[in-house]
Amino acid sequence: MKNYKKEMVLWFEGGALCMAEERLLKLEEVAILIGSSFKSINNWYWFKRENPDNEYAKLLPDYIQHGERQTRYWRESDIWKLIEFKQAIPQGRNGIMGSVTQKYYKKKEKEKVDGETE
Repeated sequence: MKNYKKEMVLWFEGGALCMAEERLLKLEEVAILIGSSFKSINNWYWFKRENPDNEYAKLLPDYIQHGERQTRYWRESDIWKLIEFKQAIPQGRNGIMGSVTQKYYKKKEKEKVDGETE
């Protein structure tokens, strides 16, 4: 059996403090469980960093990271929040991720247009 990283979780229930261990999942594991690519999940959190006040960005749960450029972990209980986000975001022509996913293509188009005018 694979050794999963765990975190102690505290909560109040019926006036009593409860404590339990909760499994932490890496990006690749989260991607498989919710049926998205890890690149899509990275784009979602990039969007959240650029638009923290957006109503959709607020749906994304925070991840756990112990230092810059370290592995990111999500709590197993956050999987449903990610699925809810995935189902809630507008996609296609009315999508909201264009500011994140289309930066490279917009830059290329701009270079192409600038090159034609010179």
